[in-house]
Amino acid sequence: MDTAAHPAGNGASGTTLISHLLESLAKRSNYLEEGVIHTNVDSSLSKGDSLADLVTLLTSITLAVKTVGSMVRRMGLPRAEAQSVTDINKIANDTWIRELTASDACCVLVSEDLDDPVVVEESHRGNYAVVFDPLTGLADPPAQDMGAIFGVFRQLTQETEPGVEDVLQPARNLIAAGYAVYGAATMVVLSYGSGVHGFTLDPTLSEFILTHENMQVPYSGRVYAINEGFSSKLDPKTQQMLKALKDEPALDGSTRTCRYIGSMVPELHRTIIRGGVYIYPAHEARPQGRFKLLYEAGPLAFVVEKAGGQASTGTRAILDIQPESLHHRVEVYMGSEDDINLCTSHFRKAPWGRGPSADPMYSLRRSKSIDAQMKAGTEEGDSGGPLVNSPSIGAGGEDGFVCAYLPVV
Repeated sequence: MDTAAHPAGNGASGTTLISHLLESLAKRSNYLEEGVIHTNVDSSLSKGDSLADLVTLLTSITLAVKTVGSMVRRMGLPRAEAQSVTDINKIANDTWIRELTASDACCVLVSEDLDDPVVVEESHRGNYAVVFDPLTGLADPPAQDMGAIFGVFRQLTQETEPGVEDVLQPARNLIAAGYAVYGAATMVVLSYGSGVHGFTLDPTLSEFILTHENMQVPYSGRVYAINEGFSSKLDPKTQQMLKALKDEPALDGSTRTCRYIGSMVPELHRTIIRGGVYIYPAHEARPQGRFKLLYEAGPLAFVVEKAGGQASTGTRAILDIQPESLHHRVEVYMGSEDDINLCTSHFRKAPWGRGPSADPMYSLRRSKSIDAQMKAGTEEGDSGGPLVNSPSIGAGGEDGFVCAYLPVV
């Protein structure tokens, strides 16, 4: 069993996403309703109650995911609804808007595929503002797993007409966020304030079943994901950071490996389950970074941090950034805490300079990594690899202990 994601079940068919939502959100009504404690589940889920609206809203998102997932699987087949990348992108966006509007729980919608927000008609208006990217990782022709991203805010303009100000909030204000993965299986991973849970679509039941309960990002990983094709266009600090990822062993002493497929959601999903770091820094062609804060980086950062990981631009937490516009772009560093600390140490100034030495875990990580390699080398009759021979990281004594050089402040 994967320690990062524990399969869960409830009887022969398992716990459905809807039943999990009803149970979990009812228990957390105090958190979601800002201190208003409901005496029982029925009263908290009565018609017109915002908790019931949130359940309805998240359910409408799963309906959109099912529809788009089915379309993705059939793309290119005779008589398929979508025959091109342009078709599937437009249909996916229209599907999300239709389902969200029909929920009667939203007041304004912001999509990656639209320049302006969609204000829901008053007859179908609710109290939530939703941001989303209906289909990410779409290539022409399709050659990789794809996904979707969403986030839910409370409406700020309760007394006035809803608008863009309802979504221009830091991602830390999200009350729910998640993503969908379209691959060998269709999955929805979401958090509604406490914990992160994954649900897999059972095609025989047409229901999302709880398969990954209380997902946790491992503290450290062995994989980093970055498009190294842009390495020559990175600034010197970022180039040094990338070099450190290649040279610096992982916490268990193993050499890191690069994995990159060019599809953010599947790669971040792997990072959440297996650990490591996903990176998209600024470069010459994209000086502000690539990903949109509002409906890509923000919701994903919310999920990562609720799962115990970290999400940064390199210099600050993504969750704390105030969006300047609907399509505000940011750099992205998301994943395991130890790996993020290593990456961001190159962008913060410590008394002894930038780089891994600015990370308080550096010496411990180095000592453990070198010790593991020395033991492996001894078992193989080897005198040690390049890490052991490096004068910049420490020395092995005759007693078998490894001494790492500590920075002098």
